[in-house]
Amino acid sequence: MALTDVIGLVLLAAGIASGLTAKTRRFDRTNQFGIERFPSFGAKLRSRSGDYLLGGIAICSMAIGTVLLASNHIDSWGWIVMGPICLLMLYLLVGT
Repeated sequence: MALTDVIGLVLLAAGIASGLTAKTRRFDRTNQFGIERFPSFGAKLRSRSGDYLLGGIAICSMAIGTVLLASNHIDSWGWIVMGPICLLMLYLLVGT
């Protein structure tokens, strides 16, 4: 297993862990009716900002880990992942 495979797997694991942490934080703030309660507006802003930050970190690290693994294994299964990514980049470069 190459170093890039290990890095890609670590990024995938970190993304899954931060996504689950964000969901757990939100679940812990809900009452028995499913409504989130905050002591103040500032606490709500801080909590929600932290959740959105963790969600963004999760999406970015999982995307980077997936692209890293796919580019390392382009000969076997990586083209399935890299094909749509390359088409999206071509669309963004050429335009509509």
